[in-house]
Amino acid sequence: MIPSSHALVSLKPARQAAIQAISLVESSRERGARLPAMPYVRTFLRVLTGSGRLNATVARQIPGLNWVPKNRHSNLKQVEAALDVMIATGGEACPLPLTLDVQAELFPDVMHTRTNRRLHRAEIRTTRQIRQESREVEQRWKLRQNLLAQAEVDLNFQSPESVCTWYTRWSDEFDAGELAGMFWRWQTRFASLNALEWLRLRGDPLYAVMYEIPYIVRETPEPVRQTERWQVPNKLTLWRTPA
Repeated sequence: MIPSSHALVSLKPARQAAIQAISLVESSRERGARLPAMPYVRTFLRVLTGSGRLNATVARQIPGLNWVPKNRHSNLKQVEAALDVMIATGGEACPLPLTLDVQAELFPDVMHTRTNRRLHRAEIRTTRQIRQESREVEQRWKLRQNLLAQAEVDLNFQSPESVCTWYTRWSDEFDAGELAGMFWRWQTRFASLNALEWLRLRGDPLYAVMYEIPYIVRETPEPVRQTERWQVPNKLTLWRTPA
């Protein structure tokens, strides 16, 4: 005996009747035979129940239909017409007043295919969304890195006298941890700021370091301050025309 899982024909009578109705109607059409109104549902009902018309008794034999007599929302003629459309389209269409339960009973393969399609479309949408978000994150990261590079370039043009202004300008864009590395590399250029080394070793936050710099600048002799001004690359701003 062939296992039911390997059967070539569906074991559900309603499913078999729907497949057979499609085959019989298409064969009749190819032969040029005259077809009655709503030929698919007529053939389906005849194969399934022996009756070519839909009534309350026959309706109860259609799985998933769950027909209730004296239904106020639809009548059997509407159900019959909807069944004809469903069977004619091989289950692709499921017009009202039919429900997906009927479609699942008569054409489970269509439901399965549609589920797979929905899952595939959902997967595609998710993949596109992830890629889009990744591109946006990468773009934001690149913009931030470019902005951080601008901050470092700006720092290269600062002296101990102006570095606090630099910090105020860029601390709104970056936290102290992002600015600290470039600051401590810059700090080694100026002998007057050697006293800050102990703050670095102690792990003081950058805002606390900035608090100390104005005091150091005030205590730095003017010749040293002038020398450190000339260490800044932008020397044109320091040029004075002789009187």
